[in-house]
Amino acid sequence: MTQFLIRPYSVKDLYPVIKLWNDSLKRDYISATDFQLKVLNDENFREEGALVAEVDGQVVGFLLALYRQVALAGVGMQEDTGWISIFFVDGNYRQQGIATALFNQAEDYLKAKGRQRVVVSSYVPHYFIPGVDLDVYPEAFELLKKRGYETVIEQYGMSVDLLDFNLNDEYFLVKESLSQEGVKVQYFQPEYTHKLLSFLETEFPGDWATVIRERIRKHCDPKDIVIALRGDEVVGYCQVDGEHFGPFGVHNSLRGKGVGTVLILHAMQYAKEKGIRHLWLAWTGAVDFYSRKAGFKVIRRHAIMKKTLGE
Repeated sequence: MTQFLIRPYSVKDLYPVIKLWNDSLKRDYISATDFQLKVLNDENFREEGALVAEVDGQVVGFLLALYRQVALAGVGMQEDTGWISIFFVDGNYRQQGIATALFNQAEDYLKAKGRQRVVVSSYVPHYFIPGVDLDVYPEAFELLKKRGYETVIEQYGMSVDLLDFNLNDEYFLVKESLSQEGVKVQYFQPEYTHKLLSFLETEFPGDWATVIRERIRKHCDPKDIVIALRGDEVVGYCQVDGEHFGPFGVHNSLRGKGVGTVLILHAMQYAKEKGIRHLWLAWTGAVDFYSRKAGFKVIRRHAIMKKTLGE
């Protein structure tokens, strides 16, 4: 059995961890910039929750455990919950107890901080994979099951090809019907900034409003954001960021009336006009909706898993 050390992350680990990450998680590459922004710059990051496995001075494993130390807007501190947002072990050192040791220490860390359950993953604002990829990382799924983790829900990554995309008859018919009911869909305009943020904070508490604030600060193309209006109130929204589609949501009083269909197709049309040939979304449970209304296809299956921490 290989002798290994589990210790907190340190400055010297940046590039070895990134290299091992990209060697181990083939579908989930991370750059040094993203690691800095999404791991080291996360307000909930603490070195003692970022665990490194080492063999003879070589990094052979990594696990990131987090709990809220700063309240998330609309959600609060989530005092009972901790997250393991990423973990991996060098393929040459698996089946030697390293992953087990990483999880033992991570769960003890979260338990000591008063957490009653741990979730893999669905952590926001900086999630990397929305759960375990069931097709590409089956070993991780089996490990979690053996440790008492249960699947809470399956979520799906989807994508769509825009090469042959065109607005269909349904788009125009539904858009006209909504207009007669006082709901119109249009590109975002600066004067609706506070209305959009208020809608997101009320209907979708969490990090969606933060995402929009950040995009506005970066002077994004306002046409990348599509909104639905009822009078002066924002009642629906979706966005495209490069090839990434989403988030997307509709006011609960208008769901099932076609608002979502018009929002999505409107956004897809502008993406195509900009020369984007492909869109993807990281995770959704609404597979039937996206496939029927916008032609998206499933490309990944994820299991969001949780475990109750014992006394």
